Amino acid sequence: MIIKFVLEIIYCFTASLFFALIMNAPKKTLILSSLTASIGYFIYITCINNGSIKLGFFLGTTIVAFMGEIYARKFKMPATIFIFPGVIPIVPGLGLYQTIFALVQDDIFLALETGVNTILNIGAMAIAMAMVSLIALKMSIKKAE
Repeated sequence: MIIKFVLEIIYCFTASLFFALIMNAPKKTLILSSLTASIGYFIYITCINNGSIKLGFFLGTTIVAFMGEIYARKFKMPATIFIFPGVIPIVPGLGLYQTIFALVQDDIFLALETGVNTILNIGAMAIAMAMVSLIALKMSIKKAE
């Protein structure tokens, strides 16, 4: 069980590293964005193992967004360089796939159930990113005053 968990974190780190490379992120940000993804995924998996899926999406994304905003200010770069690769392991791709698969099989009720849950999970992620972005904006405005 522990080995599986550690391997998932390593896979997460590697996947986000390669996604950051595909995005042409600056070389000095690659390790930090991958580390951010690993920490966010750790929070996400911990919440899911405790039975709170939507909280996992929300907290995992919140941690990734907070770390991305902090690194953005430290390195004077856009936060998206750190946030996009960090969020990739958390995105509910399986839910999207299962929704489309249910539609193809004409199982409308399963497609609706899966689709609504997936949209709620994506909504939790969007709220987390917007909340952190708003907090970062308010803090930068306070510093400017």
